[in-house]
Amino acid sequence: MKQAPSLAGRTVLAITLMIGFYALALGICAILAVLAWHDMDARHPHVRFLLFCTITIGIVLWSVFPRPVKFPDPGIKLREQDQPELFRMIRDVANAADQAVPSSVFLVGDVNAFVAERGSVLGFGGTRILGLGLPLLQVLTVPQLRSVIAHEFGHFHGGDTKLGPFIYRTREAIGRTVSNFQKAGSLLQKPFEWYGKLFLRVTFAISRRQEFAADALSVRIVGLEPVQSALRRVNQVGPLYDHYLQTEFLPVLNRNARPPIAAGFGLYLSSKAMQKVQVEFGEQAMQAKGNPYDTHPPLGQRLAAAAEVENPGKARAEGALAITLLRGLDALEAELLAFLVGKPDVKQVPAGSWQDVLGPGLVRIWADLATTQGKILPPIAVAELAGQQKLLPMHAAKVNAKIPVDERVVAGAWMFGALLAHALVRAGFVVETSPGEAIVLVRGAARLEPFAITEALAAGKLTAAAWQQTCEQHGLGGLALAGPGAAPT
Repeated sequence: MKQAPSLAGRTVLAITLMIGFYALALGICAILAVLAWHDMDARHPHVRFLLFCTITIGIVLWSVFPRPVKFPDPGIKLREQDQPELFRMIRDVANAADQAVPSSVFLVGDVNAFVAERGSVLGFGGTRILGLGLPLLQVLTVPQLRSVIAHEFGHFHGGDTKLGPFIYRTREAIGRTVSNFQKAGSLLQKPFEWYGKLFLRVTFAISRRQEFAADALSVRIVGLEPVQSALRRVNQVGPLYDHYLQTEFLPVLNRNARPPIAAGFGLYLSSKAMQKVQVEFGEQAMQAKGNPYDTHPPLGQRLAAAAEVENPGKARAEGALAITLLRGLDALEAELLAFLVGKPDVKQVPAGSWQDVLGPGLVRIWADLATTQGKILPPIAVAELAGQQKLLPMHAAKVNAKIPVDERVVAGAWMFGALLAHALVRAGFVVETSPGEAIVLVRGAARLEPFAITEALAAGKLTAAAWQQTCEQHGLGGLALAGPGAAPT
């Protein structure tokens, strides 16, 4: 393997810092041991001092003693015979970077890509692996994914995966030492805290230089446009994936339905609300200045540095989404989901499109709520909704007395939104929504957003006159909103 010219300097610096830390730790132990020995030779040894020395030496040696590093599978393993298009790209990029193809490629569950040498001993030996995030493939085009893979091979090219174990082990040992001294209430944590900050500043600076070097290789192999656009895209959408899982995907999964994860994330990102958020995240990333303890340079610096790379590749960023490189996507998603939640049975949850599972699932939830909570409330007609603002806390407490007082207005508004949605469904309205979009009930040309209506109610913005006009326009006033009459028959 060809080594980057900077590898020797980086390795010397990392090893010097690592040796410095262990020299500090063992030096303190040696000094305490000598002092303890002289004290024991004295006519009247100091028991407390000897106990202090013994405990301190024990803490240091226990903290710095290397632990075995476990590296379990980070996701589900992909096979070349099953995914020829993806592996063809990986092989092409590996050849362009003059690197060996990783021994294993894993599909992982976040907006990320990474390389590592698993099973290595302080950077020696081990097998190369590549991890690619399922949502990453959903948000990048094929050329953009190629640039990301080229960037990851840049870490192989620069020897970063060999340098990493040295840095990781030393950071881990410093952290354990400081933590153990803090628990013991010893002032000896101070020199380790000082050294730890120095070590982090220096090694994180090395990490940032590694990112610049990997970006440069990617620009030369693929092109400037795919590299810069991929960097922007990841910064725009990366923070949103967990929110999508928590607010969109998992609630549906908990209702015993399994819509497509990646496609749902794409729908979520295309919603108007999330498009606005993505712009905001992108602007924040561009304005970020970074700090000495960042492992990656700020986005603006990376884009500017990429633009300075000589002899860039010619590829453009446009193309099909990278998710199209995967075959048997539904089976892959089911397997990855089972891996992430640790429950193989989740693969048996019925699959279906978002359109098929979202609307019917919401209708069932509203019907259940009308049966279990709505019937507890006094009879209320839809026409009377505008008069319920001041009664929302009382209604919320009636169905669940454990709701905190300061949350009862919001809880009551949500409950009445669900009851209103249920009433609209009984009146012939159908659900129209998708991940990230508001819930709309549609009947012909009529379009009502029940939860937006009850949010306006809670805020005191739903006037009796305006609501009366809406009810008359759509013939809704006489419908039962709450009480026994609201429960489904």
